[in-house]
Amino acid sequence: MGAVVLPAAYRRKVRADTWSNFSVLRHGAFDGMLVTSKNSGTHWIKYMLAVALAEEYRLPPPTYFSENAVRPYIGWPKDAATFEVLPRLAFSHTIPHALMDWGWARSLAHLPKYVLAVRHPMSILASHYAKWSHELQVDWLTYLRGDPAGSRYRCDIYWMARFWNRWGEILSRDPDRFHILPYESSLKDPAAALRSVLSHWEIEVGDSAIGHAVQAGAKSEMAKRVDPDAERNVLQDRRDKLSDLFSEEALEIYLGQVKALFSHDLGYDLEAFPS
Repeated sequence: MGAVVLPAAYRRKVRADTWSNFSVLRHGAFDGMLVTSKNSGTHWIKYMLAVALAEEYRLPPPTYFSENAVRPYIGWPKDAATFEVLPRLAFSHTIPHALMDWGWARSLAHLPKYVLAVRHPMSILASHYAKWSHELQVDWLTYLRGDPAGSRYRCDIYWMARFWNRWGEILSRDPDRFHILPYESSLKDPAAALRSVLSHWEIEVGDSAIGHAVQAGAKSEMAKRVDPDAERNVLQDRRDKLSDLFSEEALEIYLGQVKALFSHDLGYDLEAFPS
């Protein structure tokens, strides 16, 4: 069997992502970077971390769980510090520049330790479709087939392959710099997840602050903290079972894409349903 020939549009998008995103050059200013795959609990994890830091450092907590409300605690790489007393933390959804492939470049840029928050791709696809179906305006199978050029969807199987492969490659070159945070284990034990993140960044936060953050991160509590100026569907509750969504033709499409596109699994069995 010959090698799989990937769509030309996808190969062009991979090259563009790998060579055009220079935001990595800002990462050296931070004590820790949270890199999240889309629909992998980004708002939830960031909000709990922000609440824990505010509690530990005796600062006012974020009013909402929205991205803008949490930015003073965990911002974008281009943001200036809001609270000088806090460790400098930032987050990103982006795919890193080729500079990160080389040890000398990582050292020269003084890159921080990274936490890579991920989720099983089946769950990401289902969650994203449930959240944005009102905008997507396509049926489930069409969405599953994805857009190789990367222009039609905010997140699809091609976006995930680019994210998985790039970060997986860098992780394989520099594993001590990375901590993988699976969404599934975070759901089972949010306190342990927060401790693992903060420990990787070498940030000390007490049990009381962790407990306060976990309590604030309950869905019922977050529902009280919806930012009226932010997107409203973050707390969406998907009703469809994965086994129903990924049946017959849908499963065939997904498995074919995974086998063709993914070169790193980030600890998941990508061809099996998440446990």
